[in-house]
Amino acid sequence: MAVTIKARLDLFQPEMRRLLTGPVGPVLTFVRGVARRVRTRAVLTCPVDSGRLRSAHREEVGVRRGTVYGLVTNDVEYAEYVHDGTGPHAIRPRRPGGVLRFETGGQVVFTTIVRHPGTRPQPWLREAMEHEARQSGFRIVRR
Repeated sequence: MAVTIKARLDLFQPEMRRLLTGPVGPVLTFVRGVARRVRTRAVLTCPVDSGRLRSAHREEVGVRRGTVYGLVTNDVEYAEYVHDGTGPHAIRPRRPGGVLRFETGGQVVFTTIVRHPGTRPQPWLREAMEHEARQSGFRIVRR
């Protein structure tokens, strides 16, 4: 003779919200771990000149309007130009009638305009996010 046991588990909305978005809930804990790994990888792969760019990575994890989010950012004023590169552009003096002064090949040069060829992108932050997303089982969708 077979015995059938029926069990019912009722999870009320506040309990579900606490499990999913509470400070120690599994979803928030998971997102926090992914954000930490993205930040660590970004710091290790960031281009370095003075170290200022490398030291400016920040992570934020939280809940906004019922959605769990994780952010890794770098707010150094030139981070976007290093990350995304620049196209060719002109460099001019800040003051009207001023000149630019720089050294090249041991020579001091004075000029009113420099035509910069641009810089190649070094997308360390996006690459860190994509690597950790794949490792965590996410599918990357480009828009």
